[in-house]
Amino acid sequence: MKLNNKILLSNLVLSVVIFVLTSIGMYYLVNDTVYDELDNHLLQHKIDIINQVQGDPASLKEIRKLGGLGSYEWVEINPYDGTVEPNTNSFATIDTVRSPDEASSESYRRLATTISVNDQYYNLNIYEEVAAWQNISMTILLSVLAGLLIWILLLYLLNQMVFDRILTPFYDTVDTLETISDPTDFDERFPDSSTDEIDVLNRALNTMMNEIRSSFEDQKKFIQNASHELLTPLSIIRQKAEKILSRSDQLDRQTLRSANEIQETAVRLSRLSNALLLISRVENKQYELDEQVDIAGVTEKVLEELNDFITLKNISLEKEFSEELSVQGNQELIHSAIYNIVQNAVKFSPEGASITITLNGGAENHEFKVIDEGPGIPEALNGSLFDRFKKGNGRSNELGKNNGTGLGLSLVKSICKLHGFGYRAENKEGAGAEITLRF
Repeated sequence: MKLNNKILLSNLVLSVVIFVLTSIGMYYLVNDTVYDELDNHLLQHKIDIINQVQGDPASLKEIRKLGGLGSYEWVEINPYDGTVEPNTNSFATIDTVRSPDEASSESYRRLATTISVNDQYYNLNIYEEVAAWQNISMTILLSVLAGLLIWILLLYLLNQMVFDRILTPFYDTVDTLETISDPTDFDERFPDSSTDEIDVLNRALNTMMNEIRSSFEDQKKFIQNASHELLTPLSIIRQKAEKILSRSDQLDRQTLRSANEIQETAVRLSRLSNALLLISRVENKQYELDEQVDIAGVTEKVLEELNDFITLKNISLEKEFSEELSVQGNQELIHSAIYNIVQNAVKFSPEGASITITLNGGAENHEFKVIDEGPGIPEALNGSLFDRFKKGNGRSNELGKNNGTGLGLSLVKSICKLHGFGYRAENKEGAGAEITLRF
């Protein structure tokens, strides 16, 4: 979930909690306020009755006879019975009927008090129907809560606009980071921001990218220089070993074996140095990509070069070239990529196996695919097969030992990234691996 959505969701949950608590508080507050007003209303009726009977004591009988002051209120005046202390007021909400003819009771607010007429006390009960006041209370409560809910919704929308605006530089930084696949190809700078935290983040990223870029450049230069410098002494070692082996009739078996191992090691190191040098040149973009390369033609040349290897292992080839496919790039590098893929397929396929090479040049998919029947990709190499010096344990070549450099597919990866090609390696159902280049 995006950061602004998390913030908005947190604010919304907090607002809902506040809304619920406020609703409960408002209910009791409005209810108490309305009942206080109702009690004041009843007290005012008491005062009106007292004023009326004090001015005209005879009206007491008329009030008792009529029994009411309005359609929602009524009074009872009875001789004093001691249930209420003189000059006190007692309020209560009760369910009662105004007359015996009424079928159902109604809820009334009652004021129980006393009045004095001609030095004689009377019990005075004033009733007022609660329903009307409850309607007023509910109307006030719903109006307040509706206003609060509208305020919460408006605040949510306003926060969404504000957060989108405030967090835009942050998301710009995140989007830029997601586009970086190779720090050495990133030439932009994360811009300054008016938000202190984002500005600190961008400055830290700029510093980090500069250090990474510098480290990568130093690493590339070192690998290129070291690989180049190693070629000369390795060539000398190979020549010396060859001279020793050329005098095999003068040497004992142990010396010949040692010389042969020296030569094999020198050859292996030479291949490693050449591969590292090629990867370094590819990553430093020292090749022009302005040739039209016929993928089918390059594949046929690779198969010719590997023909002895394929024949030695008695491997059958199945070629499925649906259409001609030509891409723009460097023919030497594309040849090297296809060579490494096919060589790996032959190397890790058992004798008498089958290898399928497909080339699809249709309108939707432009793919080169090699499928072998070898042991497949080890689980430990899932996701890292194209990294440098990654080799599957226990996978054997035609000599019965794994003497590869571990740079073949890493070179394929570098070439594909330089050309903008896609690459994928996966196990197929049953047995074997499937490596795909997508143009």
